[in-house]
Order: sequence, then structure tokens, then C-alpha cells
Amino acid sequence: MTSVPADVLAFQEVNGEQAVKEILPNNGSDYDFCSVVGYKVQRIVIAWKKSLGEKVSCNIEDALSLPSNPADKQPRPGLSLTLKIDGAVVRILSVHLKSSCVSPFENGKLAGGGKHCPILQQQIDPLESWIERETADGAKVILSGDFNRNFWHELRDPTPVRTDFGSPAAARSPGALSNSLFEEIVDGIPPASALRMLEEHCDTNEVGTLLCGLSEIRPLDDAERTLLASQNYLGCRNAVGLDHILVGSGIEELGPAQHVGIKNLGRNVAGNAADGSDQLLAISDHCPLLARLKL
Repeated sequence: MTSVPADVLAFQEVNGEQAVKEILPNNGSDYDFCSVVGYKVQRIVIAWKKSLGEKVSCNIEDALSLPSNPADKQPRPGLSLTLKIDGAVVRILSVHLKSSCVSPFENGKLAGGGKHCPILQQQIDPLESWIERETADGAKVILSGDFNRNFWHELRDPTPVRTDFGSPAAARSPGALSNSLFEEIVDGIPPASALRMLEEHCDTNEVGTLLCGLSEIRPLDDAERTLLASQNYLGCRNAVGLDHILVGSGIEELGPAQHVGIKNLGRNVAGNAADGSDQLLAISDHCPLLARLKL
């Protein structure tokens, strides 16, 4: 973790707190933890340096798991952490939303059919409710994680935000669906709930940086994805388009968020030993997204 010099680390798709401690310096002795426990697999953990601030609360946001759905249509919950940092209340929500409904340009019509997009559609309201509730008292808010949705493509999609052509800031009419998760949750009403998405750059070479920029405009083709995911570029299979960081008022970004390359750590190596002792497993199919913020 020395290549990700962050005071707050939000992990998705881990077994739990112990797994995170194992990759932190000194087994995480300098960190406190907020964790999803007892909920299926692919859990979320937030770790922060003890010197940063005092924990106020740690809550599993079960509404995002759509608990009224049948078990096979219940995605993962969110995890929210409230800290007091230099006297200010800072709320952090880490999410891992429903997969396989990535882009309106790639068979990912959010208001369309199929198995996946209708579930992501259902997660819009609880996510927006969290934002509106947690920003109402003037707290500083950070929303981050694996959204499994390319917000840059949503912003470039000319399709109306709602299927009834209504404003995302207005109450939803019966039967209306959303075509844009991002534009629904950051509609700016009430004003305190307005979040902005950080610009994203890639920590790689000139060609990789070009591909990252193109990925925000259009889907990359198979050859471009493979190149960007190779160990001489970013090294992670899902290099761009799924992870984002949004911040609210009172938070200043010190430059764009960076997709940090993991090079050869993003690939599996079978090894030759009969007992498998020399095999290597990829640390992640995503690259870390690192932001420098002034609170």
C-alpha cells in the first residue's frame, strides 16, 4: 500500500477487516476500521489513520441492498463512516453497486430490460436519499467506490435523464425511469446535496493517458482495453469507467483523481510447484483511485 499514500482507504470486494490489515503497514496498527460484517461476500471496509480524526459513527447502509427484493436480486449494501476532523463533520459513503449495466453506449441502457439494469435502477433512490439526508446539516460529504457505471458516458449521452422527459430534480412520476444514475443523484435539489465528480487521470505513459481520455468519450475496443490493462500500462482488467469520487461543498480537490497502476500485480500466475506454493493471484481487477482533498 506504499504506492497509495492515503489517510482514508475505502476497499470494496474484500473478505473483511482482517484481510485489509494484512496489506497495511504494521498489520494496520496505525489505522481504525469501519466494516461491513455478516453480509454475504464482497464486503466493504473503510480504514483511516488514527491520527486523522475521531470516529463518530460507522453504519451499514442496508437500503442500497434492496432488502425487499428476492435474495437473488439483492445487491450489496453501502458503508458510511462519519469522522470529526479538526472540528468538522466529514461523512464518507463507500459503495459497490450492481454490476453489468456499465454504459449507455454498450448495452447498458439503465431504463432498459435484462437482469442487471433494473436492479441498478432501484439503487438510485436509496443512494440519492443518503446524499440528501447526510448533507442536510452542512456536513462535508465524500461519495466513492465502485459504481459499476460509467458516469462520463452518462454525461455524454443525449438521451433525456428520465423516460417521461421530466426533471431529475422533481418528484418522479409513476412509471418513470432514469437513464442516468449520475444526473439523478446530483440534481442539485436541495442545494446542499449538490456533489461534483472529480476529474480522473491515469498514472501511466503517454499512450495510456490518451486511452484513458478516450474512455470518457466512447467505449474502448477490445484491443485498447487489453493494452490499457497490460502490466506496462495500468495492469488492472477494469482500468477505467467504473470507479468515481464525488465530493460536496466545503471540500477542495488538489488536482484530479488518479487511477494508480498496479502493473504485474493485476494478473494471475499459475506457477510450477505441485503444491501451488509459487502461484500468484491478482490483487484486484480494478486499479486504486487516489484523490488529494483539502477539508
